[in-house]
Amino acid sequence: MNFDKQRFPELSSVFEDWWEGRLERPVIQVTLEHSDGPGGDFFASNYRKVILDAMYDFSLPVTEVAKIIDKAYDCVEYAGDAIPVFYMRPTGILGGFLGQEYGIDREQGTVWFKKMCPDLDQICRIRLDGKNPLLQRALDLTRAVQEHFDGGIGVGLPDFGGVMDIVSSLRDANPFLLELCLEPELVEEACRNIHEQFKAAYRMFLNVIDEDRIPGYTCWATMLSRKPYFVLQNDFSAMISPAMYDEFYLPILQEECRLIPRTIYHLDGPDAVRHLDSVLTVPELDGVQWINGAGAPGLDQWPEIYRKIHAAGKLCQVFINGSRELSYIDYITDLLGTAKGLCFICSGQASEKPEFETYMKKYGL
Repeated sequence: MNFDKQRFPELSSVFEDWWEGRLERPVIQVTLEHSDGPGGDFFASNYRKVILDAMYDFSLPVTEVAKIIDKAYDCVEYAGDAIPVFYMRPTGILGGFLGQEYGIDREQGTVWFKKMCPDLDQICRIRLDGKNPLLQRALDLTRAVQEHFDGGIGVGLPDFGGVMDIVSSLRDANPFLLELCLEPELVEEACRNIHEQFKAAYRMFLNVIDEDRIPGYTCWATMLSRKPYFVLQNDFSAMISPAMYDEFYLPILQEECRLIPRTIYHLDGPDAVRHLDSVLTVPELDGVQWINGAGAPGLDQWPEIYRKIHAAGKLCQVFINGSRELSYIDYITDLLGTAKGLCFICSGQASEKPEFETYMKKYGL
């Protein structure tokens, strides 16, 4: 792996200053891929697909998977505040831990979960099973990665998914939308139960992450933290009104933010923006991750989002995919009049290194 783990103490201090609002510059993480292929996209990089395949190949012992992860990262160069990370993918894996069937889409580099529950009653009763093969695999991989890398990689919680997203996945979105109107009490009970299973899984994985064997906690959004952190989400919220969001999910979001020491909210796409005002009322929430979404206007077309996040005293994180998007860093910092509290997770091809270096130097890295 092309990363010197002796850098972690310095990077840990940088991130602690960022989390606490003391860092005067932005966090800029740059991962560059040395390989053929599309590159430049955080979610579609070839090495991520290799790692996903290995994690879900149950014929491979977890010790061998850790070696494959190590080898897969050989093609990645880390610049600025970037670090290698491990967490169990994909988004919504809590559904798999609860028994959902799943299939790997190797071309897209993700896993799709299949509808499982015929009614909300079943979702109200479903429980996390410690003998679930996928859950056992994820726990064993978390242990094996810590053993193999011995402090050389950030380790994080699996990408559990959002509570309402999991309910929608278990039930199917269309009937779930109707039930929000027709059976609100049952919807609330189902969401509450999945929230309880989320908490159980959260504690289960914290018990196998050894603070003495990692340089810090991480997540699918690859920041570093001396305290556990998580990116909370509710992509299902794009289909419901602010009133429904506040009734069925906001209380859960408040509890999640009290449970987890550090939290970022994943605001995904134009249809989720209507809920930002509610999200920002949660005092324990540390920050907001803004993703404008496929086909939506670029990151420089949403000034009010950045202004609201900044005015609420929250951190803000965005993804920069390829050197062509580097100008968004200037746009956001100029708009807010400060670089404090901003995190840019950047990815690209090794051939773009000079452009990324120019921006890192510009912002004091």
